[in-house]
Amino acid sequence: MSTKTKPPNSFWAVAIFSLVWNILELYFSSFEFDFLEKNSTVEEFRSIQSIPIWYAVVFLAALFSEFLGSLMLLMRKKIATLFFAISLITLLLIEFYWLFYFDVKNISVVISIIIPIVVITIAGFLYLYSKKATKNGWLS
Repeated sequence: MSTKTKPPNSFWAVAIFSLVWNILELYFSSFEFDFLEKNSTVEEFRSIQSIPIWYAVVFLAALFSEFLGSLMLLMRKKIATLFFAISLITLLLIEFYWLFYFDVKNISVVISIIIPIVVITIAGFLYLYSKKATKNGWLS
């Protein structure tokens, strides 16, 4: 379906929110390691430092695929849905690994519970919204 339907103003609000959210996510992710170093015990931080390389690769894939999805959403491209799907899958993987492999509940409730729930919820919303946008003909 290559017909271009004009999206509603809410589409642009979601697309702009998505881009701002991902810029903030990239920015704050760069400080996460320092925060954990300052707010965890020596044993906990050693455990965090032993994160396998695949985790870092999947984490970067999640961050950048969601960022690219946001850019594609703003450009009204269907590939946004694929980027958001990749992001959602990788975020689920890394957040569940983080929650169940590392005992970070002692560090901060925000880092251990609230942030993962918010991140996964927003990633899921962006994926579903991009699917709806494609179905409604807002993306080509």
